Amino acid sequence: MGVILKSEERTFKARVFLALIYFVLTLGAVTMVYPFAVMLSASISSNYDYQRHSPVLRAFWSPSDRYMRFLATVFRDFPREVFPDAPSGWTTWAEIAKDRAGVDALYANRGEAATGRDLLASLRELPPSELVCNYDPRDVAGFLQRKYGTLERLNAAWPVPHRSFFDVSFQLESRGRARPGPKLDDWCEFEREYVERALERGDYVSRTMPAGLAARAPEIRAALNAQFAEHGWRDFLLGSVANYRAVGEYLFVRGRAFVNTVILVVLAVLASLTVNPLAAYALSRFRLPSTEKIILFLLATMAFPAAVTAIPGFLLIRDLGLLNTFAALVLPGVASGMSIFILKGFFDALPRELYEAAAIDGAGEWTVFFRITLPMTTPILAVNALNSFIHAYSSWEWAFLVCQNESHWTLAVWMYQLSQTFAHQPWCVMAGFVLVSIPTAAVFLLCQKIILRGIVLPSMK
Repeated sequence: MGVILKSEERTFKARVFLALIYFVLTLGAVTMVYPFAVMLSASISSNYDYQRHSPVLRAFWSPSDRYMRFLATVFRDFPREVFPDAPSGWTTWAEIAKDRAGVDALYANRGEAATGRDLLASLRELPPSELVCNYDPRDVAGFLQRKYGTLERLNAAWPVPHRSFFDVSFQLESRGRARPGPKLDDWCEFEREYVERALERGDYVSRTMPAGLAARAPEIRAALNAQFAEHGWRDFLLGSVANYRAVGEYLFVRGRAFVNTVILVVLAVLASLTVNPLAAYALSRFRLPSTEKIILFLLATMAFPAAVTAIPGFLLIRDLGLLNTFAALVLPGVASGMSIFILKGFFDALPRELYEAAAIDGAGEWTVFFRITLPMTTPILAVNALNSFIHAYSSWEWAFLVCQNESHWTLAVWMYQLSQTFAHQPWCVMAGFVLVSIPTAAVFLLCQKIILRGIVLPSMK
């Protein structure tokens, strides 16, 4: 029965009521879409415009913003020697991004572009002590992997071992504080690789620049303008997808994270759709004397947070010898008190005449369960499957606790590791959040009609 009768639809009160309902729904949609838009925008941002937290990057329509993003990739700090007429209050790139009027004025007075590539060619002749490099930490892992091939060879060459190529940092080397050694030699090769790759692409500048900016300021400024004039959009688009490229290499290329996640999700959903319906069917069909006590016991398990049961669960899994196995990931979440409770309520609401007719036709209990009961509760099973999928897919604490071996880590665990590794580059972390949220959104959209039926049917009953 509708809230408004057919005869009342054209009245003033009904229209005001419907308008209010649509306004509330629209407001709710905006409050859901806006944060996601901010996260999506942050995932393609950089150290220059990340702190703006805007739903759409200004660089898409503002050439001055694209120009400043480009400068932020070339220089660690704002090159005041190259742009002496810039505002004196500009310190960090995040502070510069707040002064939109000043950014537009700098772009308007940036000067002319050069036509030659003498700047990059001259860098080949300079010693490493006369070069500075605003290196991208996302490029380090790829460089070392191309040079050494395996992590064992890298650890054999360097004095300090590393657990992963992604854990290597050239922070001291880039600031001239490192001691001579194989790592410093690799740093010199790494910063010169920027120059060689830029020359191969036909660029005018690279992340490696001469240390004395003031002496060559006009030449550097002209080269920057030429680079932006010819390759501004290309550099902007490549920089926007660089976060996703780094996250993709970290999450999907290394190890068995993707395969482990697929196996875990499939096993968890299948186990949940097997155990929970069977338990609920038994409680509903056979009318056990202690049914109410069993239901209360199942619901009581929801009163304890996961942190409380983590240690006892770990000790039990350890004593069973299931550490670093898929069984340790799947078994603790197979039975769900809420799922059994909801399914039992649906089974109780089914007409008893169906079971009597099936018994007269000679159908067995398994036939009644699979051919009559389950098909009539498909929406609720879809909701339970979605909940099981989300729990198995996003649960990283338990997976990290019972699987210390990296070979059994899932995408959720690696996403947690990524958030620690790239903590100084939160735009990469945002790109990771966007990527790992795609499977959940895809599952919901594909099963939307079935899931919505599962939400609507309980209210109708």
